[in-house]
Amino acid sequence: MLRRLSFLILLMTVVIAAAQDDSAMQLLRQAVEFQKSGHLAEAINDYRAFLKVHPEAAAVRSNLGAALADEGQYSEAVKEYTLALNSDPSNDGIRFNLGLAWYKMGDVAKAIQEFEAVYAAQADNDPNHYRLTLLLAECYLREGKNDHVISLLRPVEASQPNNHALEYLLGTALLHEGKTKQGALLIRRLLSSGDTAEAHMLMAYTRYQAHDKAGAIAEVNRAIELNPNLPEAYSLRGRLAYLESNPKGAEAAFRKALALDPNDFDALLWLGTLLRQEGHLQESEKNLLHALQLQPGEIRVRFQFAQLCADQGDYKRAAVLLEALIKDQPEYTEAHRSLATIYFRLGRTADGRREKKIAQEMDAAIRKRNEAQGRSLTK
Repeated sequence: MLRRLSFLILLMTVVIAAAQDDSAMQLLRQAVEFQKSGHLAEAINDYRAFLKVHPEAAAVRSNLGAALADEGQYSEAVKEYTLALNSDPSNDGIRFNLGLAWYKMGDVAKAIQEFEAVYAAQADNDPNHYRLTLLLAECYLREGKNDHVISLLRPVEASQPNNHALEYLLGTALLHEGKTKQGALLIRRLLSSGDTAEAHMLMAYTRYQAHDKAGAIAEVNRAIELNPNLPEAYSLRGRLAYLESNPKGAEAAFRKALALDPNDFDALLWLGTLLRQEGHLQESEKNLLHALQLQPGEIRVRFQFAQLCADQGDYKRAAVLLEALIKDQPEYTEAHRSLATIYFRLGRTADGRREKKIAQEMDAAIRKRNEAQGRSLTK
């Protein structure tokens, strides 16, 4: 979403005191010129050669990290940024780039850790502060921390009128938190700015939550017409196809979302679920494990992974996972029902009966509550 903060520094004044030999300085000059002209492989080689002579040069090591990141070698970039930070721990530019490398690798939790540190130290009037705010908000949204997105963006909303990126991130978080009225205000604001993909995506989420599948499908299709590179649009299209009992359409949409963003949590979760149900357990495991890495505490993916373990015949592991899930979310009826089945398969009959009874009591309570709501609506 945001471009990496430029950290290409002309390093001569930083290193002259440490680098007395002409050959090392020549390597450094070449490396900087190679990096500026986009010859990254050559820049990487020269930076590494220089650092063999001057390993203490944190700024040079950070430039090496930037070149590696631009080449897509994010794990190597992380190593170099980390070493640079060890030498210069107060350098927020290096820390930001480390966070961005984690982000590009799909480790959003570690990216957040670094971005939060930079955000806390950065002045509000820093020219990069708002860009960092949006990037941190996007990371929170991908982690499912909608309340964090709202807390982060609400204070700056008034100062950023007609900013579609902010309105989309904030509106999505509000809708995911069930705050439909507040989300609707942002939808109207986006719509007033023209026929945008962001506005139609917010409308699609609103209709989806209102169980208006036809309306949601129309909105998400329009969003894709306006911007065919929105991974979240394909992810939602996949969910709608799944609910329409169209597994082939759902799978195609989820795969398209992941082609655009390999770390799209919803696409990973739903595709993993779909593949599990179709018996493609190995590929299902790959997707669900990736989703767990992104959001390890998320209840739905934990449940699906426990179900996968049961499908693979590992009932003991499935039982342990479901027991932990129920401890965190005791009202999860389906988890009690699944655990009952697994206990019976393990020969733990008394435990199975207990969990079955709990699930039945929960079902009865839900029916009673729904009946009471129905009677109140007819009065």
